[in-house]
Amino acid sequence: MKVNQSLQAQFIEKLAGANSEADANQILALNACAIALEQITQGLERDRRQAASILGLIFSKFHKTVQSQFQGIYLWGSVGRGKTVMMDAVLDELSGFEIQRTHFHRFMLDVHQRLKKARLKTSDPLQQVGREIAQHVQILGLDEFHVSDIGDAMILSELLHALVQNKVVLIMTSNTPPSALYADGLQRDSFLPTISLIESNTKVIQVKGNRDHRLEKISVQPAYDVLDDHQSAEKMLNLLNNIDPQSVYPAKAVSINNRVISVKGVGKGVIWFDFGALCGGTRSKSDYVELSKTFHTLLLSEVPILTEEDDNAARRFINLIDELYDRKVNIFIVAESAPNGLYRGTRLKDDFKRTASRLIEIQSSEYLALAHRP
Repeated sequence: MKVNQSLQAQFIEKLAGANSEADANQILALNACAIALEQITQGLERDRRQAASILGLIFSKFHKTVQSQFQGIYLWGSVGRGKTVMMDAVLDELSGFEIQRTHFHRFMLDVHQRLKKARLKTSDPLQQVGREIAQHVQILGLDEFHVSDIGDAMILSELLHALVQNKVVLIMTSNTPPSALYADGLQRDSFLPTISLIESNTKVIQVKGNRDHRLEKISVQPAYDVLDDHQSAEKMLNLLNNIDPQSVYPAKAVSINNRVISVKGVGKGVIWFDFGALCGGTRSKSDYVELSKTFHTLLLSEVPILTEEDDNAARRFINLIDELYDRKVNIFIVAESAPNGLYRGTRLKDDFKRTASRLIEIQSSEYLALAHRP
């Protein structure tokens, strides 16, 4: 099948660019994607031809159903199985259509912004948001789809129905199958119809296997090191390029919560700061929350020994590690001292014991293998 060969070539090329190779389970999942991709392409082209006719426009306006004419794709599997790369390869094959590809967290931020405006105009804001997105998007690619709180569950219940009703094709990646979404969540019964919607409107494809390609890239480097500035820069740059060969270095700044923060380097899912930029200024907890949701890996260099004169920065560092740890972000640190000797003050001594313990734990293969919780 031509599309299969093209898709496989796209995937293998992307993996090669990330210094990785495809395994047998990935190829099996890719073949399933190719079958779904052919159906998606045929369906979208059919819709395009229909919309080009006057009768087609009338039909599409008055005959919209919750069940789409063809399925999207829901890719799931354990951490590091190449789901994101696979989704990107699929989307590249669909480049002739209108595509929005985004991380699920950024998508929800955009939805919340749209909802604020829609509530001023209509009594049915989620339907309005769904229609707005569908005006410019035929295919919506959502990376790291998950549902963790009742607020998101309620929004997604109606929004996904609206998107499907407006013929938006969903291409999604997740660490869990649809049936396990929002597990043990409050009022989960009310979310079950949304799970059914996902299952009936996407081809659910598992990327089997336990080989963690992501972990292979990062486990070659210790997560915590005591190095001089030159060694620190060399290590962090190697890490940055291993995780994303297309990363930007040197980088200038990123905007977090509408505040600009200086950054050393940034790539897909990975960001590198020095300590002064992230803990030395007027940073807030909300900045660290946003970072921990957006990036699966954070590199932090030039961490100094902290005395009582540095208590403000030490407190920010404690907050930063708490947030990164809670979201299971992979953390790579270069500091002037080992964790237990990093804080030399007295006021934050007890609080820093927890931080030192976590700085030790993040070095373990067990922690590095955990899934990011955006």
